[in-house]
Amino acid sequence: MIKAAKKARQLEPEPSLRLKHTTLSCMGELDRDALRAIRDRMVRLLDQGCVWLVLDLTDVSHVDYRGVPWLVSQAEEYRRRGGDVKLAGVSRYLLAILRAAGAHDAFEIYPDAGDAREALSQGHTAWLH
Repeated sequence: MIKAAKKARQLEPEPSLRLKHTTLSCMGELDRDALRAIRDRMVRLLDQGCVWLVLDLTDVSHVDYRGVPWLVSQAEEYRRRGGDVKLAGVSRYLLAILRAAGAHDAFEIYPDAGDAREALSQGHTAWLH
């Protein structure tokens, strides 16, 4: 009976699920290794067809400025593919790091992930500096 059930499942078409947008919630101190892992996750999501991304930095206490260009280059790739990357929950301290890394104009920044997701769904922009 198990073989018959497996065979029946094989005949059914596999459902096709593709994320159009998602939120990556980050926390703690984001050193270069953590930023590299986030970048790699962004690449995988993009390869899966997810072209709209919110990076929620509400619970992030520090970002290594040397890894910020990786995030910027990935955001640019999202935009080339018709999507975007928005930041949420960016503290004044993190905003200062983004500025120091030359990336403060590279992202739309929202007070929280909900606002960023709503902007994605409505196509609105809100640049905060």
